[in-house]
Amino acid sequence: MTTPDKDALGEALRNDLLALADSKLVLANWYTTCVHNGRSLPDFAALLGMATATFGHTRALYLYLVNLGCDYDGLERRAQPAAFCSMNLLDRPPEDWEDFIATVYLAELAMWTFASGFLGHPDRPLAGLIRKIGEESYFHLKYCQGWQSIFTETGNRRYGAALAARLPAALAWFRAQEDDLLQAAGQRDLPLSTLCQSYRAEVLNSLGGASAGDGPPASLDGWDPQRRRAGTMPQRLFEIIRLKDPGAVLR
Repeated sequence: MTTPDKDALGEALRNDLLALADSKLVLANWYTTCVHNGRSLPDFAALLGMATATFGHTRALYLYLVNLGCDYDGLERRAQPAAFCSMNLLDRPPEDWEDFIATVYLAELAMWTFASGFLGHPDRPLAGLIRKIGEESYFHLKYCQGWQSIFTETGNRRYGAALAARLPAALAWFRAQEDDLLQAAGQRDLPLSTLCQSYRAEVLNSLGGASAGDGPPASLDGWDPQRRRAGTMPQRLFEIIRLKDPGAVLR
C-alpha cells in the first residue's frame, strides 16, 4: 500500500478528532441537561463534575484542531446543525434513568476506545492530550459501572433493554472507509475494525454474561465517513448545544 500524502492524512486526522470533540460537546450537554434527574446528591455532584471534564476535553480538542487548520471561533460558533459531527447515538434523548446510564456508558466507552487509538500518535502533544482524556474518562466509566451494579443487584431489566437498543448505533460510530489512512501511516495504533471488536466485547462483558444483543452496527442511511454520522443533528439538540452569545452588552 502506498503511503497516503500529507494533506490526506491531515484531513483524516482532522475529521476523526472533530467527530470526537463534537460528540464530547453533546455528551457534556447531556450531563448538564439531565443532572436534575440524579437519584441522590452524589449523582448531582458526579454529573456536574463529568460535564465540566467533558467540556474541557471538547475545548482542548478544538484548540488542538487549530494546528490542523481549523478556526477555533468557527468551531465554537457554528450556526447550523449540519456543521456538527457528533455521533448518532446521542441524537435521541434518554427515555428514563436506565436509558440515560446505558447511553452515556456506551458513549463514554466508545469515545475512549476510539481515542485510545491515538495514544501512540507520533505527535507527542496529541498523544499526551489523549492520555489525559483517558485518565478522566476512567472515572466517568466507573460511575456508570456503579449504576450497572445496582441495576444487576436489583434485577432491573430496563437497563439491559436500553443497552441493547442503543448498542447498534454505538457500533456504527466505528465505521471506516475501505482504507484506514491513519492506521496505514502509523498514526492510529489499531484499525477501527479491531477497536470496534474490542469495544463490543467490553460492553458485553460489562453485563456479566447477560445479553445486550450481539447484532451488527446500525444501518444508517446517508452515512458520511468524513463526519462519522448519518444525517444532520436534530434541530432541538442543536438549540441545546450551540454556544449562546449574550444578546446585550453591559456598558
